[in-house]
Amino acid sequence: MAMGLAGLPGREWMIRDSKGRKYSYDSEEEALEELPEHGEGATVWTREVYRVLFITRSVDGWQQVPTPRGEGVF
Repeated sequence: MAMGLAGLPGREWMIRDSKGRKYSYDSEEEALEELPEHGEGATVWTREVYRVLFITRSVDGWQQVPTPRGEGVF
């Protein structure tokens, strides 16, 4: 069986700022740590993905992450 044919599950994280720009992160912790740097209105989003060869697919799409104690949502 060729590597990658079964699909590797994982998560992607992003910050979307108030101007619609998107920034990718490797973990939730990293995204939440960087959130205040993106200013008022910035939010954290995540999605579950499956990678097959060079293709990334998401079943449910992006979903907003509630920030702890309301941090980062200005």
